[in-house]
Amino acid sequence: MTDTINANFDPWLVQMERALDVMSKRQQLLASNVANLDTPHYRTIDIDFNEALKQAMEQEARNLPVRRTGPAHRSARATNSPMQPREVKDLMVRQDGNNVQLDREMMMLAQTRNRYESATAMLRMRLRQLRAVISEGRTG
Repeated sequence: MTDTINANFDPWLVQMERALDVMSKRQQLLASNVANLDTPHYRTIDIDFNEALKQAMEQEARNLPVRRTGPAHRSARATNSPMQPREVKDLMVRQDGNNVQLDREMMMLAQTRNRYESATAMLRMRLRQLRAVISEGRTG
């Protein structure tokens, strides 16, 4: 999502936004692993979904509005990303030094896709609820 949702409006929507961000990042990493299946010395990278989501939520709670006093100042959101990819340990390394396991990557891609689809379905349901509340307010 390009615009940040105001946590005062609906904290649940903020949580869903963070979850979608984490899932999107993980999907990119997994796709990169698959793309590098035959790259010598490439090492599998990933993020721990639960830990990344926890860190993203903690960062959101700490993220106070920061006033920029100059054009060179960076946003507080741009630093300390909770989604730092890390090398996946304990994978079998092939003779070329690559440790990407296609079965693992495909399973993780499917798992992440299923989580993403579930999250977007819940978001659609929540937005329908909000639309219904707004519509009732207009007619009532």
